[in-house]
Amino acid sequence: MDSKTLIEAYMRAKKYSQFQEVAADLGFTSSYISAVNKGKSQLTDETAKKLAEEIGLDVSEVLISMAAVRATDPELKKAWYDILAKYTKGASTALALGVTVLLAPMTGPDLTAHNVYYVK
Repeated sequence: MDSKTLIEAYMRAKKYSQFQEVAADLGFTSSYISAVNKGKSQLTDETAKKLAEEIGLDVSEVLISMAAVRATDPELKKAWYDILAKYTKGASTALALGVTVLLAPMTGPDLTAHNVYYVK
């Protein structure tokens, strides 16, 4: 899960439709939340923890996943996805995400893996 996906999950859980609402909740500017949504910025671990707790996601899983997304070295990225697989015991999902990221071209504007979490 990357920062954008976490913000989207938070917005769905809170039934928000605009970044201004998220920004107001978190004490950030709308432009910062917009930059996160565009992949130009990433949430800090502290903010990710807060969001995950508020919407009922597993904090450890979110933090491990975000570390995997942030890693730029392919070996480190693989190591993070291995840790995620062991943590979640869902090796097939983590492996699929890891392979997708490792086999993706290393150029272009969007080099992140996107998990989708549905929150009721």
